[in-house]
Amino acid sequence: MFETIEELDIGEPVLRDLIVKSVIPINQDHTVEVLLMDTHEDYTRGVKHVFASPNFEDVALQDTEQDSDLYGLTLRSLIGDNGVWINKLYYRNSDKLSSEGEAFPDLVPEGSPASDYPVRENIITIGENEKEIGWRSDFETANQWGMFSAGARVTQIELDYITVLDGDWNRFVYDEDDFSPKPEQYYIVLTPQNINSAIRQKETSYAAYVDQTFELGDWNVGTGLRVERDGFADESFASPRFSVNWQPGNTFRYFATAGLFHQSPRYLELAANESNKLKTEKITHTSVGFKYFPSNNWSVLTEAYYQKLDNLVVDLDRVSGTFANIGDGTSYGVDFVVNGTIFEGLYASATYSYNDAVEDWKDGRGDVAAEFSRDHVATLGLTWEINDNWKVAGRYKYLSGRPDDEFIIHADVLGPGQPLRYSKEITARNVGRKSGSGLLNVRVDYRRAFGPIDITAFLDVINVTAASSSDDTEFDYRRGVQVEDESEAEPLIGLRLDYAW
Repeated sequence: MFETIEELDIGEPVLRDLIVKSVIPINQDHTVEVLLMDTHEDYTRGVKHVFASPNFEDVALQDTEQDSDLYGLTLRSLIGDNGVWINKLYYRNSDKLSSEGEAFPDLVPEGSPASDYPVRENIITIGENEKEIGWRSDFETANQWGMFSAGARVTQIELDYITVLDGDWNRFVYDEDDFSPKPEQYYIVLTPQNINSAIRQKETSYAAYVDQTFELGDWNVGTGLRVERDGFADESFASPRFSVNWQPGNTFRYFATAGLFHQSPRYLELAANESNKLKTEKITHTSVGFKYFPSNNWSVLTEAYYQKLDNLVVDLDRVSGTFANIGDGTSYGVDFVVNGTIFEGLYASATYSYNDAVEDWKDGRGDVAAEFSRDHVATLGLTWEINDNWKVAGRYKYLSGRPDDEFIIHADVLGPGQPLRYSKEITARNVGRKSGSGLLNVRVDYRRAFGPIDITAFLDVINVTAASSSDDTEFDYRRGVQVEDESEAEPLIGLRLDYAW
């Protein structure tokens, strides 16, 4: 496929997904659901792909392999006149091994074949193995006040993460506060002593919740409490939840929510350095909104929200891989969603989101734009079900730019007698914004039934217009320039089989 779109430098990805799902009624009150998933991902990028890279902009040698499995069993039971009790048992396993090296095409005469390039393979190798077994139980029933629900979660996760650096590695993009032994050294050196790390840890986490919705005429008032124990954060906490809904008629519904949420530590950050003893990040969320129904076929949702962010994990030093829960911030915005039927078989949706998110990393700079945040995101989608066999869908998405960085480019940082290298010293992160971008995706489905078997063939074209984004800019340390990725349309052809009995 990449040869078709003339993207020969991308590499060679191989993807395989196998999904089996079955619903088996036992009797009138009990149903068993079985879910089996097996996925495999393999990605290789070698010297022949470096050779195809324009101006040798990307000289990375990469090799990644990941196998993932998920086995799930669900028992759905009807209890009494209106109660539903759902129990799920599952096992998940993910085994990922990735390595990165580097080719040096500038160290051989121009025009040399790829086989002559000096290479340094497997400079850094990262192993990520996760095993998870869990049980989830949820019960819901109507009572004299309205609707009652309760549930429990028990999860045991075993991590086996390892990072191995094969010798010192010069890196030419760095923050000004990253560790450097000499102030006149305008690059950083990753060393096995600081980078090599491993975490082999098994922890069990628990959670239980209870919710009661009080139905009072046109009003619904919900209260709830979630109690959790996070094994990896070694932390216990309670999170209250509250909601109000008012629907005085068929045209408008008004609502408000408030609650406390926690985000568990990211495993790669825990594994980056044995000193990283991370706690959960805390999010205090409030929102108000309304939903308007101008007709039976159309709805308009408007919601404004505010979030207070505490205990945010901050990257302290990329040389040593240290992180700490020292950040805080805020996030607020408004979302609009329009859904409707233009006529039978033709459906439309449109969304717009405004968000202002800032974080304080306690580095003396105060509030800065949150990493990966965007001020504006808008989408417009159409789905046309032409007949029982054909369906066409398209979706356009506009994204304003992510936060940008201020930086200085230094020349000939390795000194006399060494290969010419430039470096990019980031002096201020998340300052200003990159330019926005748009993305158009189109999908065509053709479905045919052959007895109990449904076959669906589809063509999914991502980025139809081959639009580029400034978000994908990378630094070329051989030429000292910022390189913007020239995107291409990416077609995906697939076949889906469904069997019912």
